[in-house]
Amino acid sequence: MKTSDLFPVNENVVTEILKLFDRTEETLMEDVIYLKQWMEGQPHLPEILDEHRIRNFLTLNKCSVEKTKQKIDMYYTIRSLIPDMFEDINPKHPNMEQLLDIIYWTPLPQLTKEMYRVYILKMRNKELIEKLEPHDVCAHVFNMQEIRMTEDYILGDVIIFDMDGFAMSYLIKLTPMVIAKFITIYEKVYSLPLKGVYIINSHPFINTVLTIVKTLLKPKLFQRIYVCEDMKLLHENIPREMLPKDYGGDEKSCEEIQELIKVKLDEYKERFDRLDRTRVDERLRPEKLKNDEILGFHGKFKKLNVD
Repeated sequence: MKTSDLFPVNENVVTEILKLFDRTEETLMEDVIYLKQWMEGQPHLPEILDEHRIRNFLTLNKCSVEKTKQKIDMYYTIRSLIPDMFEDINPKHPNMEQLLDIIYWTPLPQLTKEMYRVYILKMRNKELIEKLEPHDVCAHVFNMQEIRMTEDYILGDVIIFDMDGFAMSYLIKLTPMVIAKFITIYEKVYSLPLKGVYIINSHPFINTVLTIVKTLLKPKLFQRIYVCEDMKLLHENIPREMLPKDYGGDEKSCEEIQELIKVKLDEYKERFDRLDRTRVDERLRPEKLKNDEILGFHGKFKKLNVD
């Protein structure tokens, strides 16, 4: 099994991105090169992103160059605005190594017909639920996104949340603050387009979680969350052949993909070590930060901390 199999490239998604945003490969690359040159002129930024990462930021922001500038800036700045979310998130740390024994966060090899990437979140070892920390789950999602920004082409995400084995003890740790910070980074920094969440094997306490989430998501996004009474709705939207063997599908099992993830995380160890040190230098920022969406959320965080 090759590590390149984690995010196999589907050339159709490249074509779909160009069509969706009315671009050609040439005009898209012109914007990518412009953004790279823009980064070179921003002395407060700690590095210059490679062209594939810039391309993903650009397409995630609907090919708006100005919006992409804000999100690239915030990709670095957020580490100082919400520092606790980036503490001890290097995959080499013991808490992160342990997390891989507790849960699966599994990207499926095939894309949906709409060219969306599907992830499965499920317990790997139910006996370790008491050791599961929301911070570490969020951190693993961010770490996987680091790899994905380099290797994948991103048009949208679908998440399957299998609640079998998740307990009330975990919900107690899942505070509104943690949820708000995660959503901010997931949606407003990476601009990841969430196309659907399918919750299977649900527990009654999921309603409490959804009540919190509803206050933080735009109504359009919240309406894309489905609590499935059975597998029918899931199979209507995610073809069975796309699913892992664990769910009666034809693809690799979650465990096989987990082993691939471990190898891939190790391949990126230099990147993760660098990110531990990566921060903006506010003294060198050419002009005041302009991202009211993020700064507004940051104000809420500070208020919650005071309260």
